Amino acid sequence: MNLVAQALQAATADPAEPCLDGPVVRIRARFGKTWAASGTGFFIADWLSSIVTARHVVALADGAAPAEVAVRVLSGGRWVELEAVAVAYPSGGGAADDVAIVRVNARCVSALRMATLDASVASQVWGYPLGNEAPRLPLVVPARARPSEGKVVLDRQGRIGMSGGPVVALVGEGPPTAVVGIYLGPAPNGGGRAQTLAAPSVLASMEAAMGCA
Repeated sequence: MNLVAQALQAATADPAEPCLDGPVVRIRARFGKTWAASGTGFFIADWLSSIVTARHVVALADGAAPAEVAVRVLSGGRWVELEAVAVAYPSGGGAADDVAIVRVNARCVSALRMATLDASVASQVWGYPLGNEAPRLPLVVPARARPSEGKVVLDRQGRIGMSGGPVVALVGEGPPTAVVGIYLGPAPNGGGRAQTLAAPSVLASMEAAMGCA
């Protein structure tokens, strides 16, 4: 497994510990003088300082890493900026090609956990579409999720800007916490479907990226 890591900046203070309104974050990436990429990411339990997102949210098509990553979380009904200190792009082995891990100088508690999907279930995609920058909870898009050749296929697409957000299965009682994949966008063959990365490859990527800070 390969790991390409890009240090962004040294931490300027002790880690922040914001009380999050939810585990989903808004991400933007600057390349040179231009903020050229944006999307969604999320925290999961036991990885308090690591944000999971899609690689194309924090890297250009040619693989160029950003000079700066801006991360916003919702806390107390307002945006709070987190200090991004590094970004990692694991690949090879069990890791997926379109996963990135953003390390932040913060400790953020999340109830979300990765889970393997072995049957078709009702699900939701959570994310921040491009456009409205007002502080608000992420958009929720309902979809049917099914496993397919190491990925998870959805019968409905999210909106632009939701890439990198979690796909959560609606199982059991209480708030959904089982993340079965990362939302990537429209499926290559179209048809109104969308594709995600499945949980096992996401977990392999996270484990490889833990040494990036």
